[in-house]
Amino acid sequence: MNWNRSILKVLSRLRESDLKDVGRGRSERAGILNGMKKGGGAERSGLPVVCLLSALLLILLCALSRNAVFTVTVLAGLLARAAALPIRQLKRVMETLFLPCILTMILMLPAVFLGNPRTMLTVTMKVADAVLALSLMGTAVSFQRLTEAFRQLYFPELFVLVLDLTIRYLVILGHYSGALLEAVTMRSVGTVNWKHSGAGGILGTTFLKSQQMAQQTEEAMRLRGFDGAYPALNRSRFGLRDVLILSADVLALLFFVYTQMRITAV
Repeated sequence: MNWNRSILKVLSRLRESDLKDVGRGRSERAGILNGMKKGGGAERSGLPVVCLLSALLLILLCALSRNAVFTVTVLAGLLARAAALPIRQLKRVMETLFLPCILTMILMLPAVFLGNPRTMLTVTMKVADAVLALSLMGTAVSFQRLTEAFRQLYFPELFVLVLDLTIRYLVILGHYSGALLEAVTMRSVGTVNWKHSGAGGILGTTFLKSQQMAQQTEEAMRLRGFDGAYPALNRSRFGLRDVLILSADVLALLFFVYTQMRITAV
């Protein structure tokens, strides 16, 4: 077993995911800076809280639905929305969708032998709806704006702070472990057995680095007078995109009620 296939790949893949979003992050930062220069300080791309609530509403409705027509309709709508994405984002969404659906089908396979194949199909489609809704939200809302959405929903500041710092430092540790992994790979000759590859040393170095970064972050926060407040810096505006999302949510809710009433009538 080659050590290049070890658990180090988990952290190094964060680096790859982060680099794919560099272009989008730069454009968002440029938009924020332009808004601040104009005196507005607000993004006109819509409210992130609307995208978050819309995704959660679709997941909840699909979970509660007892009519396959609603689940299939939502899945078709989400797939149509995904088809309009650029090819790179579409590829990432489909890659995210593949593994959860396969695992769900494997876990629900006994239902087929027990005479309930519809159960496997229904649960798989609901999982696909949830994963697609979250993936599409991720393509429309960056992590920085998602933090703003949590603050607008009055989540505890401690929760938002821990979530923000955790994700940010996971990405930083992904860069660090990826650099260590690349350095050791370039200095290795031939096939190295995982028992003698030094993978434990790399993981230990990454762990020590994380402790050092935690101490430095705590000291920096104290020196800057951090008092526990975690305000949302970006003040987004309610725009046409939010109106379209809310309209689609209302239609989905009405269609959900209609399909449930049809089951009751039958």
